[in-house]
Amino acid sequence: MSSIEDFINQFNEMNIIKRIIVGCCAVYLILMIITLLGHAVLGIPWDSFSEETPTDYTDFVELDLDGDGGLSFDEVRDYDHNSEFTVSDSELYSFFESCDKNGNGLLIGGEYDHYVYLVKDHMDDLKHQKEKAQREAQERAKKSSSSSSSSSSSRSYSSNYDSYDGAETCPNCGSEAVYSSGNGYRCAECGYSIYNPDDLNLNYEEGYYELTLPSFIYSKNKV
Repeated sequence: MSSIEDFINQFNEMNIIKRIIVGCCAVYLILMIITLLGHAVLGIPWDSFSEETPTDYTDFVELDLDGDGGLSFDEVRDYDHNSEFTVSDSELYSFFESCDKNGNGLLIGGEYDHYVYLVKDHMDDLKHQKEKAQREAQERAKKSSSSSSSSSSSRSYSSNYDSYDGAETCPNCGSEAVYSSGNGYRCAECGYSIYNPDDLNLNYEEGYYELTLPSFIYSKNKV
């Protein structure tokens, strides 16, 4: 008992910094002891995304077509992403491999939960990229509209874009709301997928003349 009292007295004599350090160490030790006891006595797994952890998703049984208690890549590929975005098989397989921690070719229990988490996180990232591409396209459209309504000549109009290397433009609809999606690109306006980056190399000046050329030819023929 005296040793405890001595420790309390020493703790009270410490400055505030030492008290914080000792307090943090004490909390860390307590949490570690609780974790060890939970694992040893209650069988709580170290990793929440491990095979020993029961899955939280009821569709696990539906996807397990052969009923072996684990999901192969062919089975887990049928998971309903419930998203407007598509993910390539190579990306899905990379998620599968990172979740299959023991390399047995099956996702069991919490491993499947980890897979679903990674897929949903990837979908959210694609959604944010799409929204960002749309915002940037709207901002560029506003700047372009403001420049075209000015009283400057066509030459000065072109020079306004000399500082730009070019915009990634959808070859299908001409929109600049293009974002990276999987192994290629996707247009946020029309949903068109572009797999060849060379198809996006359309700078502002080329795009301007390409979009205005038909009307220019029509007006010239009319005269």
